[in-house]
Amino acid sequence: MWLRNITELKTLSVETPRMRYTLIAAWMLLGILLVSSCVPQKKLILLQNDPEVRNQGEADKLLKTFDLKPQVYTLKPGDVLSLRVQSTTPTEFNFLNTGTATFGAQDPVLDGYTLDAEGNMILPVIGKVNLANLTMPEARIKVTDALRPYLTDPTVNLRLLTFRYTVLGEVTRQGQFTTYQDNINVVEAIATAGGLTPYANRGRIKLLRSEGGQAKLYTFSLLDNNTVGQNNFFLQPNDMLVVDPLPARNIRENLLSSVALTLSVLSTITLLIERLTR
Repeated sequence: MWLRNITELKTLSVETPRMRYTLIAAWMLLGILLVSSCVPQKKLILLQNDPEVRNQGEADKLLKTFDLKPQVYTLKPGDVLSLRVQSTTPTEFNFLNTGTATFGAQDPVLDGYTLDAEGNMILPVIGKVNLANLTMPEARIKVTDALRPYLTDPTVNLRLLTFRYTVLGEVTRQGQFTTYQDNINVVEAIATAGGLTPYANRGRIKLLRSEGGQAKLYTFSLLDNNTVGQNNFFLQPNDMLVVDPLPARNIRENLLSSVALTLSVLSTITLLIERLTR
């Protein structure tokens, strides 16, 4: 019996160096993975004095031209509009002289005009002005025409206050945002959300849009410059952008930590075996 125990101990003492070499190789592999996942600081700092980067872009050289395809938004019931009117009409007769847009601490949506179920804007004195299915330029013209019998030389500033969109996923600041632009694009929307994180999958951006009572899903790549010329490069109200993570995030946050924990356990077991075999 004691002879067998001695034989087992000798076997363990022979295998111990092999285990040690295996652990060393595993730790070296972990170190290589960590180093390869790092980005050199030289490739992160903007406007360097001597960047030493090959194939640098030439600022004055035109690379490509794209035909932009902004989708024209037409007004719908429930939209909220701000209206500001300037006129040569005396103040005491100008029933819209104070305007309704407030861009201070108060929410401008609360002071806006909400289109009713038929798409009407209800103005004092004038009454209903139907703006359903009109673009913003068309709506400005129609409101201006409606004001001409009552005001002298009216100048109308009309804005959509309910252009909201949502950005989720690998961005710095997720959430719902509101813009007063009529034609915000995907890059501008992501910039408003603080930009992409290092683990953002720039080759797969999802766009969820409600159209005709249906939820439609589109995908596009920000790595391809042809995206600038696509129809969905410009957002519509209530669009949702979802930025997927790269596989590297799962590797960095889960796999590497699991490997490190496993190696630590193996190292502890190896040390215990070595001490027991002495």
